[in-house]
Amino acid sequence: MYYSETEARRLVVEAGLKLLENRLIARTWGNISARISKDEFIITPSGRAYDTLTPDDLVKVKVADCSYTGSIKPSSEKGVHAAAYSQRNHVGFIIHTHQYYASVVAAECRNIRKAPCAAYALPGTTKLKKYMAETIRNNPYENMFLMARHGTLILGSDMEEAFARAEELEDRCRLIVESRVKLNAAAADREFDTSKVNIKALPFVKVVSDPYIMKCCEKGKTVGSYIDDFAQIVGPDMQVVNCDEWAAERTLLGYSTSQTARGFAGKMPMTGALDRMGGQQPALNSAIGRNAVLVKGVGAVCVGKTASDAEAIAMIVSKNCAAACYVKYAKPLGAIDTRLQRYIYLSKYSKKMDA
Repeated sequence: MYYSETEARRLVVEAGLKLLENRLIARTWGNISARISKDEFIITPSGRAYDTLTPDDLVKVKVADCSYTGSIKPSSEKGVHAAAYSQRNHVGFIIHTHQYYASVVAAECRNIRKAPCAAYALPGTTKLKKYMAETIRNNPYENMFLMARHGTLILGSDMEEAFARAEELEDRCRLIVESRVKLNAAAADREFDTSKVNIKALPFVKVVSDPYIMKCCEKGKTVGSYIDDFAQIVGPDMQVVNCDEWAAERTLLGYSTSQTARGFAGKMPMTGALDRMGGQQPALNSAIGRNAVLVKGVGAVCVGKTASDAEAIAMIVSKNCAAACYVKYAKPLGAIDTRLQRYIYLSKYSKKMDA
């Protein structure tokens, strides 16, 4: 009925690579587990990239109290997995994803057919585990769940069934989003010199201009955090500026873009407090710094410490813009919540990624 420990470790590593290949997760987002007995499961570790995981990196966790042994810390969402296993004896494999279209639909915090939505709570918290446990208990015949503003939880008797359900849910959510959002925004049509965006701490620049991003550029309004990983990795919100490299750079650093500021600070190097500290000052960065800005006629200008960072930020920006276009019945996350998540990410999680 359950996997052997050796097989569970092998399959979780395999599943991580498959999820990356199918673009159901990216980098370290999400988590995967496989059950080895009624009382224990194997889960991915916290803050480790899926493409470098080995079976020995995985952690054995007890269903009853989420305790574990060893020096490797399990995923912060281990409690969510434990809540599911404790209620579903037949479940042998669980995938928690941040897949694109399902995350967009989950931003509205509403149930859809065959996929109930658990109430929102901060990632990794006891409250999130409680809300997921309640949703699973109240929907005994469902195995696909939305997590408000966060992602999905997919239950399966084995790895193959969990994957099939994750892909089924993504296809369904894509149709839901496309049926509501009419993508008639203009394509990118202006030149933008990325070499003029010179932020020492964030040297890698990527411009992305998909239809959801361009639609938000056209609206010209600051885009809030509809999805919590946007708040963590990009910032509490994302401003829209005219096609001006100077204004884009200053917005990313949290500086004023007024003409007065241009006359004074335009003569000075763009090496503000964030840049001098290497982008590693969490309190300041969570208050003023951003990793992306929308530029009219261009798209989203995303900056990161590495090319991989910039690519991941671009993916999150697109997903959050899609959510901003889709959502009708929910507001963005609040200022306190978003800044808290940004601070936690910068002070703990991103440093673990750099280690």
